[in-house]
Amino acid sequence: EAAKGGDTAAAIKAILATCDDLRDEVLPTVGVRLEDRSGGTRWNREDPEVMMKEIAEKKAKETEMKMSKLEKKIVAKEKELDKVKSSMVKPTDLFRTDEFKEWDEAGVPTTLANGEAVSGGQIKKKKKAVDKQAKLYNDLMEKTNGNPQELLQATQSEVDDIKSQLSALSLS
Repeated sequence: EAAKGGDTAAAIKAILATCDDLRDEVLPTVGVRLEDRSGGTRWNREDPEVMMKEIAEKKAKETEMKMSKLEKKIVAKEKELDKVKSSMVKPTDLFRTDEFKEWDEAGVPTTLANGEAVSGGQIKKKKKAVDKQAKLYNDLMEKTNGNPQELLQATQSEVDDIKSQLSALSLS
């Protein structure tokens, strides 16, 4: 069909794909192995059962490699998703937890839940964390034009797609 449309490159690609299918799928079922060599193609007659086992092992190995690649992709995308989620927290809300009772205007805790004042060293650490969160939050807002939810949904969708691909591979 590609040749009818005048696309020579596509026609050649289709012919080569058909040849590959013949070599890899059809001929082994009747015990014929084709080997491409520098001096030309070599035909060998072999036990079809052995050849089919080899093909099954090769496919299993390829599937295993694809699954491994997808698992790594999932880990990376989930890490990206976690980063987006953590960056969505407003810097002023970072320490708004039950652990603290009072905060300054920047969201840095000043009083613990039990009424004790937060130590100077802890205030310094918390301020540094709030400043870091402010940078992450602002970068995210700039990157997403103030709509991080869209990025979150898109990233979650990518994770779900990769998981479904992995699931499909594990069922095959």
